[in-house]
Amino acid sequence: MSDKFENDLRDHLHKEAEEIREFPRQLRGRIREGITPRTRARMAPQLALAGALVLVAFAVLAVRSPQVILNDVRSTVTQIFTTQSPSPSPTPQPFICSDRSGGTTGLSGQLTGIRVAHHGEAPGFDRMVFDFAGGIPSYDLTRQESSVFVRDASGQQVTLAGSAGVKLVFRDADVQGVADQKFDLPAVREIVQLGNFERVLSYGIGLTSSQCIRVLELTGPSRLVVDVITAPTASATAAPTPLPTLPSATDLTPFSCQDHGGGSDTGPAMRLTAVRVAHQPAGYDRIVFEFAPQPGSTAHVPTYTVSRQASSKFVKDPSGLDVTLKGSSGVRIVFHGASGADSYTGSRDLTPGLPVVQEVEQLGDFEAVLSWGTGLSRPSCIRTLELSNPTRLVIDVQTP
Repeated sequence: MSDKFENDLRDHLHKEAEEIREFPRQLRGRIREGITPRTRARMAPQLALAGALVLVAFAVLAVRSPQVILNDVRSTVTQIFTTQSPSPSPTPQPFICSDRSGGTTGLSGQLTGIRVAHHGEAPGFDRMVFDFAGGIPSYDLTRQESSVFVRDASGQQVTLAGSAGVKLVFRDADVQGVADQKFDLPAVREIVQLGNFERVLSYGIGLTSSQCIRVLELTGPSRLVVDVITAPTASATAAPTPLPTLPSATDLTPFSCQDHGGGSDTGPAMRLTAVRVAHQPAGYDRIVFEFAPQPGSTAHVPTYTVSRQASSKFVKDPSGLDVTLKGSSGVRIVFHGASGADSYTGSRDLTPGLPVVQEVEQLGDFEAVLSWGTGLSRPSCIRTLELSNPTRLVIDVQTP
């Protein structure tokens, strides 16, 4: 009904009631109730409609951009718990003179920054902090006795400041906007990115000398902390001491619990022709890689790196697939300027079951970069020999 009709009806009823002197009380009350103006409840339907529109808009946003909603909720919850329950300070770990592995396998991480500073408190150390978004991915930290590294996947050598080094490899990781850095600290002198290929991110760290380290995995935010000791008298757990052996020749070099490198890049790629593995009674397992030159070229041992690692897990080249060999630790051998694709006809997965060497498998042969992995039953010191007639690289792995 329109407002005009209601007003006319009310005026008419009011006039009729005034003309009746003895109007029934019950009917009079009902007429008053009918002619009394009532406030319309218009706000409730409007509020209900507005609420419904808000719910519809939220549902559309959740369907079209669910990650936006989830990220906001996750961020809010993380801030609440981070504020109320900060992560406790980690218990200081001892410095050790060996390689390290850790992180979370299969977790994708984004490196967001690298911070380096010296800490003067006893025992004195240089600290490197690798900041990650999304957690700490799987990593391998390998110490080496020189500051010469090989870039991935070009194979070019790069020499960093210092006389020793550490190689740090992250898997399922990426980086953006983090530059190389140089320092004038007691131990750490330079950090350079060596490669970022198929989510395998690697860094070389130049040190003044070979020093013991400790590694901490921290949260809130996620960060990997690498401390390099600077005080020579600090307490440390020493690396395994090379055991005495009876050399079979006068030119054998001593065993070393560090990584090795050598060879030369003086011509066309060398051709792998044989891989042999055997135990020697003098106290070591021997791995031999034999090469032949291409027609018309000079024979030489190709450029190589032999890197020890704390696990028997490797990454295939160039697929990036993980492979786990027999044993609990490993050695990775990479030749630059070599290939066995057309020249090597032997097995590419040897399982000799020796005292230390458990398995030797080819990891990659791509663009003259040839790599093999070795699974070991225990961490062991090694030595390398470059021999001729025929051209060979010999890797001896010390046995108990």
